Amino acid sequence: MITAAGIKDGGVFASLSGASKFYGSFAALKNVSLTLRAGEVHMLLGENGAGKSTLVSLLTGTNRLDEGELVLAGRANPSLTPLDARESGVNTVLQDFGLAPSLTAAENYALGREKTRGGLLDKAAMREDMMEAMRKLGVSIDPDARVDTLTRAEQQLLEIVRALGGKPGALILDEPTATLSHDESEHLFATVEVLKSEGWAILYISHRMEEIRRLGDVVTILRDGRFVGFHRLADVTNKQMIAEMVGREMANFYPEIPRAPGETVLDVRGLSSGRKVKGISFALRAGEIVGLGGLVGCGKAEVARAIFGLQELDAGEIVLAGERIASHSPAGLLDRGLIYLPQDRRGEALALNRSISENMTIEVLGHAGSARAGFVRTSALAGLVRDLLARLKVHPAEPNKPVQELSGGNQQKIVLGRALSCERKVYIFDEPTAGIDVGARLDFYNQLQGLCADGAAILLISSDLQELVHLSHRIYVMHEGVCTAELEGNEISEEIVIAYAFGETPKKELQ
Repeated sequence: MITAAGIKDGGVFASLSGASKFYGSFAALKNVSLTLRAGEVHMLLGENGAGKSTLVSLLTGTNRLDEGELVLAGRANPSLTPLDARESGVNTVLQDFGLAPSLTAAENYALGREKTRGGLLDKAAMREDMMEAMRKLGVSIDPDARVDTLTRAEQQLLEIVRALGGKPGALILDEPTATLSHDESEHLFATVEVLKSEGWAILYISHRMEEIRRLGDVVTILRDGRFVGFHRLADVTNKQMIAEMVGREMANFYPEIPRAPGETVLDVRGLSSGRKVKGISFALRAGEIVGLGGLVGCGKAEVARAIFGLQELDAGEIVLAGERIASHSPAGLLDRGLIYLPQDRRGEALALNRSISENMTIEVLGHAGSARAGFVRTSALAGLVRDLLARLKVHPAEPNKPVQELSGGNQQKIVLGRALSCERKVYIFDEPTAGIDVGARLDFYNQLQGLCADGAAILLISSDLQELVHLSHRIYVMHEGVCTAELEGNEISEEIVIAYAFGETPKKELQ
């Protein structure tokens, strides 16, 4: 069978042989080989910093090989450019979206492949092309909405729709379900199966074992920029893949976090904000992890933003450490010991062009001991940064390195490091492990364990059901802006959380 890409089913669409990429003396990728075949889903697995993004950059032309060979669509491409890659049929959906915020969804969809009529842009035709692509994927996005008004989940879907509008060939998906709801993920999985049947070569990066098992045919595993394994998924266990990826076995992935609830630290009463938060009430106690679950778009992220003063309150009140917050702002809440870590670490939590040290210490600059006579005490701050880098296992542990040069997992550790730079009463984590690898997740879970033992009150907002169920002492579930359940003890299970998230009452045998 000749596929949509014009290659025989099972034939090689792209291959890297002995690929290496250096930054000075540092080898981001060293002697790695990978083959993408038509009609096959090739999973790429590895911790953040393992070289996955570098490998993808070689396939898309945003970086060039220092050693090795790249063959794309039957031709050697030693000097591949992004335009060459697109014209050869390489389509990508990356974690860091490449959308133009001030343009509409339809204009973004058509970027680089605009249609014209009479020398002018044919916006109607481009809009119809996007509508057809959305029908194929089974999703709905307003084509006339500016991208900066779309939710992160809608932007993710737009990236996927745009990729499917490119020349058939290869599709590279990097953590595509990180911000998608259950139904949206199901649409994506069905689309991947269709593309596979049409002969697309698919490279799929994920840290979710259920996705790897469900969709993948083969898997390549990287560690520290090196190739460590290639397997047919039918022939390898999850335990073996994780051991190869992190270089060690991980017996107990979710740590046991003892529960010793103290006094109520945060009391949210009848909170309403915008269209998505409708009369939410809950309480956090010292020494306790409280989960907030629900489908993407249910309003759980907006709850966190409203508490932190990033969204206007329409009704309700917030009581922090026994004090009603009459006029709350992010700066004021930080001063009172409450910190919010947003999901969009690159867009909201980090100064990407500034150093690790600057990002970690920005909140302590005004504290006693951090400055003298108007000058920053760099030696005192350097000690704090060294301690945080060691505690969080940041790699590379180079305080002066710009944050934008770090992997996603290490960037998330820098965000957490800033939170740990001061004592806090309340931590609000919004999707803290989205898009980070197994090893970085375990490091984060261990930090949660320590914070809880030290008496912190933690609100954990997560779309990862296993994470939510295994780490939370109590769980509040949201559906369409309202709280549908508060679960505790034996009530907590994935099945029960899912039922309430869909607005249903669980069957008796599940409760």
